[in-house]
Amino acid sequence: MNKITVEPIKNRNDLDGIVNLLDDEELVQTVGLMLPRKKENRILAIKIFIQKNHIIVVKLNEKVIGMIVLSNWYGDEGKRLLHHYELGYLLQRDHWNKGIMTFSLHKVISSLPSKIIIHAECKKSNFRSQRVLIKCGFTYEHDDLWQYIVK
Repeated sequence: MNKITVEPIKNRNDLDGIVNLLDDEELVQTVGLMLPRKKENRILAIKIFIQKNHIIVVKLNEKVIGMIVLSNWYGDEGKRLLHHYELGYLLQRDHWNKGIMTFSLHKVISSLPSKIIIHAECKKSNFRSQRVLIKCGFTYEHDDLWQYIVK
């Protein structure tokens, strides 16, 4: 039986799994990440990214197949807004349309304290991601921005 787990990044295996996940150039471009092409520089950039953000790995039978990121959110004046986070996520393409990201995101949201506001940017053309956001209770705000308030 397939087992989905959703947990904070814990060890070198999780890091290696994220590096492997982000080796898929088409996936990386789809979500708008800009990573160095050279392997050593890419790994260093990923390590720095992990240190500066809240990273949750999505695993299927102990293998990393996706990740969810919560980053600090900054207001119009460039000042960090407390209790506001930007959401990002990605999943290996061969696991799309199986409900894995919806399940995983529900699990992450349910673990957050109340009064957290989550912002997500989603292009109008990205119907799959919009469907995930809608199923997880996000509401469309404006200009590709979606929002969820943890109650």
